[in-house]
Amino acid sequence: MAETAQPRKQAGSGMRLLLSFACVVIIVMGLKAASDLFIPIMLGMFLALLSLPILNWLDRVGLPRPLAVLATILIDFLILGGIVFLASGVIGDFQEKSKGYAERMRKQAEEFSATIDGKIEKLENFWNRMGLEMQNNEKDEEAHQNGDVGLPPDSTVSNPPLGDSLEPDEKGLGDLTISENFPTFSEMFSDFFDATRVVEFIGGFDVVSRFTSLASTSFFALIIMIFVLAESGRYAHKVADVLHVKGPDLSRFQNTSQDIQKYLAIKTAVSIATGILAMLTCMIFRVDFPLLWGLVAFLFNYVPAIGSIVAGIPPVLLALILYGFWPAVGVLVCYLVINITIGNFIEPMLLGERFGLSTVIVILSVLVWGYIWGPVGMLLAVPLTMLVKVMLDNSSDFRWISTIMGKGAGDHSEASGKGDAESENAPIDFPDGKRA
Repeated sequence: MAETAQPRKQAGSGMRLLLSFACVVIIVMGLKAASDLFIPIMLGMFLALLSLPILNWLDRVGLPRPLAVLATILIDFLILGGIVFLASGVIGDFQEKSKGYAERMRKQAEEFSATIDGKIEKLENFWNRMGLEMQNNEKDEEAHQNGDVGLPPDSTVSNPPLGDSLEPDEKGLGDLTISENFPTFSEMFSDFFDATRVVEFIGGFDVVSRFTSLASTSFFALIIMIFVLAESGRYAHKVADVLHVKGPDLSRFQNTSQDIQKYLAIKTAVSIATGILAMLTCMIFRVDFPLLWGLVAFLFNYVPAIGSIVAGIPPVLLALILYGFWPAVGVLVCYLVINITIGNFIEPMLLGERFGLSTVIVILSVLVWGYIWGPVGMLLAVPLTMLVKVMLDNSSDFRWISTIMGKGAGDHSEASGKGDAESENAPIDFPDGKRA
């Protein structure tokens, strides 16, 4: 019986794992299909968590709660409105100059292609010359072996022009021939890069319509943010009330929301510093629109791992177009120093180990949430993954996945230590109804 039960148990666990994977796929597809519904909700929660430190500070100052909520909302509107106003104006100016940038880019691409074609032509001539010399040497060796006598010392030999002594199919070394029908580098580069398409892409970005669409999405997000801020002071009482009616323990979610608040506050401060340093870098190297690239660095720094890399590409390319290779290298080096210093030293020091997500999980979360909800998903990847980790940690069946998502044994031991302490302090029910 024991031998029969073991395969059944293994088959049951395998089937359960397969069903769990199917459920995850269904949930992911559902979240992606209902993105128009969930994106405003998550943006509203995101803005509310960003605003809670301001609200708590106004509470500590002594401002009444309704006035503190109203003041926080006004501050949010001023900040968001200022960002939208600056971004729309700078993007409009950038669009006006995009044709000039594309024309300079086209000329530089043609010069670069002509240089590469010249190098290829020199290499081809050298290759053919080497083939001609090798064939002449082979003929001399054959003549020497056949006993032919060389020319008199005072005689001269007039060599034919390069390639004339070779048949069309004999140019080069052996089978390595250079076809006249093979496209030049200029032709290949023009097929790959078209400055006209770049101008059409930049010019096709309708600032008014894009920001109108963003405003319609942000309107519902702001409504959700207002109600979340208005009821933020009651969440601790609601958690206690749920426990009082023997519901699930939501205190861990409350702690996670506080951690997400700290994460977003630190990330915002770090992003502001990154944006300011990026703007100063562009000003030092006289790259056009330094304010735009500072805003791009500020916003993209919220996206872990890849955001700061993507934010550095446009100013480096613009420096290459305007001033050439070495100024672009200077901008690139400055961006690398900023991102490495802040991303690898300052930010980890400020964040510490409280968030407990491994680097691989952070990168994968950016890809997964980006696939589900696009840029908003990439922006909220870390907070959403932290919530998923807490939900998995509260499940006895899937707690092992939460352990894998963590940073290592320290994270697991800390979680298990909390669980052991809670289990030790929990009351024990005896059969006679008494409790210890």
